[in-house]
Amino acid sequence: MPDLIVALSYFDRKIGPTVYMEYPERVGEEEKMTLNQIFDQTTSEGWFWHSLNTKDYATSLNYYFEIKSDWARGLKEMLMCSILFKEKLNSEKEHEVLSWLTDFVMKMHGRPDLFKAFYPASKQTPGGVEAPTTSESDTELNQSYVVVLKWLKELYYSTREEIRQKSEEEIIANLMVNPAIFQTIRKLSKHPVRMSTLHAWFNEQQFNRDFEKIISMLEEHKFIVINKIGLETYAILVKSIDIFRIPPSCVLEFIDQKELPPAVTEHYISIVSDYFNRYQQRKGKQDPAMDEVEKLKLFSAMSMPKHYNLIAELRKKPVAKSQIGAILRQGPVVATKINVLEDLKADDIIDEYEHEGMTYVMLKTDINIVDQFPEYIQNALPENEKIAKIPRHYALPPVPPDVQDDLKNMFTREGFMIDQVEVQAKPGTGAGTGPNQEPGSIPSSVTPDLPPVPGAIDSAVAGTAGIDDSPFDDIVDKMTTKFITSHPVDADGGSTAPDGTRRTNKT
Repeated sequence: MPDLIVALSYFDRKIGPTVYMEYPERVGEEEKMTLNQIFDQTTSEGWFWHSLNTKDYATSLNYYFEIKSDWARGLKEMLMCSILFKEKLNSEKEHEVLSWLTDFVMKMHGRPDLFKAFYPASKQTPGGVEAPTTSESDTELNQSYVVVLKWLKELYYSTREEIRQKSEEEIIANLMVNPAIFQTIRKLSKHPVRMSTLHAWFNEQQFNRDFEKIISMLEEHKFIVINKIGLETYAILVKSIDIFRIPPSCVLEFIDQKELPPAVTEHYISIVSDYFNRYQQRKGKQDPAMDEVEKLKLFSAMSMPKHYNLIAELRKKPVAKSQIGAILRQGPVVATKINVLEDLKADDIIDEYEHEGMTYVMLKTDINIVDQFPEYIQNALPENEKIAKIPRHYALPPVPPDVQDDLKNMFTREGFMIDQVEVQAKPGTGAGTGPNQEPGSIPSSVTPDLPPVPGAIDSAVAGTAGIDDSPFDDIVDKMTTKFITSHPVDADGGSTAPDGTRRTNKT
């Protein structure tokens, strides 16, 4: 049995209450009998819960209402829409499901001809007036039935989406798409903030959200802790969220598989490669304001059920466009298929490709949401924690402690005015380029456990050819002298370290 069933009952003047429409399966006889009984006992419009306690379903959420009718006695049809659940919903989910149920009732009130859906053409109306039997009237009756059944299906899919166990990334995206939460986390990422200061800042931003509720949500999801230090109470951010684009993992799988036509696979690999080549080039050069817009755009895509369901499906493999409709039914009917596809194409998340008369929809970029330390905690991490994140091939040999002391003394001595001198390496002078460096810059971090790089001294000497005279000349001279005196070169080309260890150059 499905997790839930949506049923629409109406009051037949001859046989009484009867379940008239059901989706996605027929209601069992035991549940049907209970629904008929509670319908017969209800007289005032509104919603209510009723315990079923049957083998398959525990409870039902019901809404009794009436619509205008030209053919019924009293000129109104009595109806009850019921949603059968295996377990009682919590208050939050109940509120969301009830909003969809109320929306269904409002739509039924809004169409004056929908009463015809409950009168097949061959059936007499309760007032004794024969229902029209022309082909035109048959079509009209069928259209009314189709409209009501369509809305009932929409209610089913919307309800199923609300009670579905959402993934962690959906939950986070739904939080971060809220501007009040997004901006509050950014505010706290720099340093802890007094609650009074944070509250004043929050009011200045005019988020139109309740400050206490936002703080409560951040605490509930373990983003912040509230701590009293001395006489002041602080909001302390302990977890931040980042979102960025990554290549879809399924691209690698298609290189060796033959599930798709070769031309489709080749095109898919090509568009992903081209996109991320351009993406990496512009990443880091983007204006911070535009970077914020990009992140909010990605959070928005992951927070909308239909968009997320399509992305999740395309993570597995490209899908024929003809199959998209079935995927997009898995969620609230708040957007058409066209809108979802156009939204994701406009955001550069999906792409379409036509091959031999079939159009494929493919994921151009996947979206990754990760937890991370806030900026101020990352900056305060021990040096060895930071070094561990640097790829080994970008690291430099270690600097001995005595050399570090000499450097410190030289840089801090009186008269050393580095801010008055511009030091610039000329192109092609051998300066290295690290993962987060501009060409020509020198990596600022070191990895203690790396052995000296062969030829590093020669490269360093050659690299000084393009450096103009500066206060660094004095440092270079002193450090070179210190290195030579502590590592004397013998006649055989080897050297003796201060501890007596012999090193011989290989030829």
